[in-house]
Amino acid sequence: MSYRLTKAVPVHGCSCKIPQYQLSSLLEAAGVVQSYGEDVLAGAWENSSVVKIFDNLAVLNTLDFFTPMVDEPEIQGRIAGSNVTSDIYTLGVSNITSLLTIMAYPENMPAELAVGMLKGLSDFCHEMGIPLIGGHTIRNPWPIIGGAATGVGSIDKIVYTRGAQPGDRLFLTKPLGIAAAMAAYRLRKDEAGDSKDLFVAVSADLVETAVNKAIAGMTASNKPVAEVMQKTSIHAATDITGFGLKGHLTNMATLSNVNIIINNLYVIPGTPELSELFGYPLLTGEAKETAGGIVMAVSKENTDALQSELDKQKIQYSEIGYVIEGTGQVNMSKNPKITLAKL
Repeated sequence: MSYRLTKAVPVHGCSCKIPQYQLSSLLEAAGVVQSYGEDVLAGAWENSSVVKIFDNLAVLNTLDFFTPMVDEPEIQGRIAGSNVTSDIYTLGVSNITSLLTIMAYPENMPAELAVGMLKGLSDFCHEMGIPLIGGHTIRNPWPIIGGAATGVGSIDKIVYTRGAQPGDRLFLTKPLGIAAAMAAYRLRKDEAGDSKDLFVAVSADLVETAVNKAIAGMTASNKPVAEVMQKTSIHAATDITGFGLKGHLTNMATLSNVNIIINNLYVIPGTPELSELFGYPLLTGEAKETAGGIVMAVSKENTDALQSELDKQKIQYSEIGYVIEGTGQVNMSKNPKITLAKL
């Protein structure tokens, strides 16, 4: 098919999000950041809203959509499903009761691509046991897909971005490097371009490995991580998406009034080389991610229990840093370790 989803947009996936500092300014100018009623347990700056509806029961709502990461429509739909549901799974809630679709595409986009994206999203939801109950579709210059998810969970089991404590260790469940891997994916597919320079700097096999690992990660659900979080004591958690590792951990550090030290970067094989080639700030923790993993802050006493549950679920992970006393700063160690994800 001549129409390529990734060619229809100038930015891809969560890279289309506006910068964190700009979002903060918008919310403040609009008066969105304000005190809520006592039943609103989480709002802006949390991965999902949390509203108490009865005794120990809360409803969670989140909204997420973005531009295409891949040209294959069904894979794109799956990535969108993984990304939007992650916002609720990150809070340790595994019961997502429904999802509404948000889709938009230009008039010249073949209808079968829209069907494919919806099918991919629908298949993902079906596999996760989430009813896809409707949505909204419009014309738009850029194709986008995503949704609004609703979940229900016990208030005393919810894990927020705030709550990290000095002495906590940090574990990440999906490797970093999505932006660089998918840049190689697009260059490799661009028949109008010339990718021979790519394969001089990085072998074709390594590019293939990076791309396949990135797509596998983006389409993998974070639901098993939420189930692990329900069985262990986690102080705080956040998923890693459009603000990058350092951006999301800065949010955690600020809300928790602590400092965070990153001493290990858990990455997709081949992406350090690709990031250097394309100029992505992966090794400073600032590259944007899409449908990424979850960082959990856990006390030293509960580390073994967390790792045991992650191993039981066959979830890949790596320890990436730790929490100290502070005022909301995130710092990278002088020579951070680079850990390559297993294939």
